[in-house]
Amino acid sequence: MALAPAYWIWSDARVLLVAQALLVAAASLPIYFWGRSQLGVFSAACAQLAFLAFWGVLAGVIFDFHEVAVAALAISFGLWALLERRTRLFVAMAVVGCLAKEDIALTFAAMGAYALVVQGRRRFGHVVLGTCAAWFVLVLDVVIPGISGHPYHYWNYPGLGRTRAAAVVTLLERPYRALTLALDRTTKLVTLTETFGAWLFLPFASPLLMVALPALAERFWAHNPDFWSSRFQYTLPVSPVLAFAAIDGVRRLRPFSRQLVLAALACGVLLSALVVRPLEGLPEFMSATRAARSDACLDRIPADAPVAASQRLIPHLTHRLDVKPLARESGELYLAVAHDSRVSDRLLLARALAGLAIEPRRVHYRLVCHGGAVSVLEAGPRSRLRPTRAA
Repeated sequence: MALAPAYWIWSDARVLLVAQALLVAAASLPIYFWGRSQLGVFSAACAQLAFLAFWGVLAGVIFDFHEVAVAALAISFGLWALLERRTRLFVAMAVVGCLAKEDIALTFAAMGAYALVVQGRRRFGHVVLGTCAAWFVLVLDVVIPGISGHPYHYWNYPGLGRTRAAAVVTLLERPYRALTLALDRTTKLVTLTETFGAWLFLPFASPLLMVALPALAERFWAHNPDFWSSRFQYTLPVSPVLAFAAIDGVRRLRPFSRQLVLAALACGVLLSALVVRPLEGLPEFMSATRAARSDACLDRIPADAPVAASQRLIPHLTHRLDVKPLARESGELYLAVAHDSRVSDRLLLARALAGLAIEPRRVHYRLVCHGGAVSVLEAGPRSRLRPTRAA
């Protein structure tokens, strides 16, 4: 389960990677604070180190700068504030988290459910749960369509239904589907084992695990295999929750707390170093010349043109309103392919350069630019996104 070669880093983005590492490091502070109050200084320090050595955290740090780094910080401080009943801090972190990424609202909604069910804070729990759920729907149905000019198009859960309403009906009629869909692939089982195994499965002993359920469901119910893997940044937002749940699990299993925390730290380090190896693909920084060529090649794509790009390139194209993963859309007006991307992307590039049509829209492409570590293709004049016969 080694991590594929990491996303390369533009030479002028080093400061962003450092900033991301600092955000994640700061997210470990509430883990230490709460662990100290529950288990003592030594065990708290071990729990903090376990979080920093967790493969999900390391994989998220080496990813190009991503909003989930901000979300992880908000979740960590927000969960600490929830447990310590610091309402003002919790509200501030909920605002930061919900503004960082649309789906983080579901994690804070789960914190509201925890306050309602476990802490018995009915009014507070109802307000948090209702507000975060309403914000999530508002962002998906109003804010994002208003900015992008088209409906939210990241629904990727055909195993549940074609729409959110259909998914709700499916889960109400067949609640067992929530579990069977999350465990129906070997990759899912491996990643879940690596996720909880790094914490010695201690989160299962804590009701705090319910806070992690929305993020886990979002990943393992999805149809996109990238979400199931131990690569990318997808495990980072749930990492603070797992750390808090592990501390709570240890607290409930006294008098063996110190031994359990040390064992969890050792298990997490071994998984990161020998099994998942998230830092294995950490690349050297590009030379300034190669980075400039890559940027110049991407700049050949008009600012308002729809583009499908390799996963490695998407972080460098997020300033555009219409950018999609190449694996999901291969018939856009422009394609941006990373030279060291996945095999399927390289095969698609070879097919396009050979003059063959690209599915699913059967579009022919011509090479616009080949520089640095990027190839940019444009729908050829014969097709311009009109169906054509495959060569």
